[in-house]
This record gives sequence, structure tokens and C-alpha cells, in this order.
Amino acid sequence: MRRWKPKVTWRFGAALATLLVAAVGLVVVLLPLSDLWSLALAAWPYDGALFWRGLAVLVLALVTAVMAYRVAATLTLAYTMDRNGLYINWLGNRMVVPIHLIEQVDRGLGALQSELRPALGLGYLHGAVRLADGQTLHRFTTQPLSHALVVRTAQARYALSPKDADAFLQELEQRRRMGPIQQLNPGFEAGRIFSYAFWEDQIVQAALLVAALINLALVGWLMHAIPTLPALIDLQRDATGTLVQSHQILFFPLAGLALALFNLGLGVALFSRSPVGARLLQVGTVLVQLLFSVAALTLLW
Repeated sequence: MRRWKPKVTWRFGAALATLLVAAVGLVVVLLPLSDLWSLALAAWPYDGALFWRGLAVLVLALVTAVMAYRVAATLTLAYTMDRNGLYINWLGNRMVVPIHLIEQVDRGLGALQSELRPALGLGYLHGAVRLADGQTLHRFTTQPLSHALVVRTAQARYALSPKDADAFLQELEQRRRMGPIQQLNPGFEAGRIFSYAFWEDQIVQAALLVAALINLALVGWLMHAIPTLPALIDLQRDATGTLVQSHQILFFPLAGLALALFNLGLGVALFSRSPVGARLLQVGTVLVQLLFSVAALTLLW
């Protein structure tokens, strides 16, 4: 089985630079917070400044994780070929393009190029877009689409950028003339590491986004409110009316976060067998965040 790596372009350098900047920024923001771990929770400076610093940590951590994924995906991106098919591999995933379905290979998209919006594509251009002719274009190229090799089938197109394009085309044409030993089905074969179907589901995305925004809004509001609260408050956990320190009002968003993470893990595990059930769990997470928010606000008003 022959293997080709993609051409190295500025996109990989941009992805690596963004990763390093985000990681350094994360460390810079975290360093002033390191002293907090030596203090009791009651001694922490609960205020708006701490919330915004924590939010910066969260954003930088997400950017670092996303860019680490982009760098790893670029480093593992490769095109392989045998008599049966052309395979696009990255991070344990594989896109299968059966040899017998390949109709032709073009350089660039021609007139269809003007229909597409420019894309930054850190690491490499990735994802699927709908073309004006109704076909889906799957992008796996480090080069602009105008310079990429576009493998065309009756159902879809695949944009690639192998290092030795001429040798790649020669090998592909030879495989096509020889014909397949076994006819494959086109499609995406996901690896075991990432649950793409779950994360790409629109209902799941919307539910997670809304739940995260509600939780963050509650945390932010409470962190700004705590300095104005009495030192001791009644959380009404039991009939005795025991007073607790005011920072314990953060129990509500933290409990909401814990349940959200539990539902998230359960949803990832269930999605392949029961997509509807996994979606309902994430929608339920939104309702849980609302309930905890109402409970916290009711206690303070």
C-alpha cells in the first residue's frame, strides 16, 4: 500500500504558532492563580475579577485543545492507496474512496472555485462544503483549492495535496486500470478516540452551547454579587436554617456543571446506539441549568 504525506505549507506553521501562543497565554493567566490553591476556599477573593480571569483560563484552554487537535490532525494526515481504494487517514480516522467509483482527477475546482468563500484552515483545509452543482466537497488539503488535486466521483469530490502529485496521479491511474479486487463502499470510518457524530449533531451543539452560556452567566452573576452579600447566608438546605459562608452559593452552578459533565459523558457513550436518548440528555442539561439558576436567584432576591 503506497502512502503520501501532504505538502507542508504555511497552514501548519500558523496552527503551531497559534497553539504555542494559546498555551503560553494559558500559563501566564494561570500563574497568578497558583497562590489560591494554598488558601482555604473561604479565603478566596470571590469577585468579578476572579470570574473574568477564570473565564480567560477557560477560553485559552479551549483554544489550546482545539489547536492541539489541528496540529495532531495535520501531522497524521496521509493518503494511502491500494487496488481497492484511495484512503484519507488522520488521527485514527479514515475516509474511503473506492477506486472503481473514481471518474477523474482535476487540478482545482475550475469555475466552481468562485462559488466558495475563502477559508483560513489552520493546519489544513478540512470539513465538507456543498458545491453549486449539488455535490459535496470533502477538503483534506494543505494547499488552496485552486491548486489541490480534486478526486471526483459521481456522489462527491475530495480535495487532496500529496507531496509528489505527479507520482500520486500516476499511481492512481495505474490502480484504476488494474481494477479492484474487492468493491468497497464509500464513506467515513471514525476512529475510537473521537465521537464525531455526537459533537457534529446540531441539536447536541445547540444544547451544549445554551447550557454552557446559562452556567457561565450564573457563575458570573454570583461572583459579582458575593462581595455585596452578608458573610453568612441561609441556603435553605434543611429546616434548621443553618447559615453558611456566602461563597457557598456557588454550589448551584457547580452542581449544574457536575450534572452537565455526567450527561455529556453518558451522551457520548450512548449516541451510537441511541441518538435520540443522547440528545434528550443534553436538552435535559439545559433544563437543569435553568433550575439551578432559578434556585440561586430565588435565594438571593
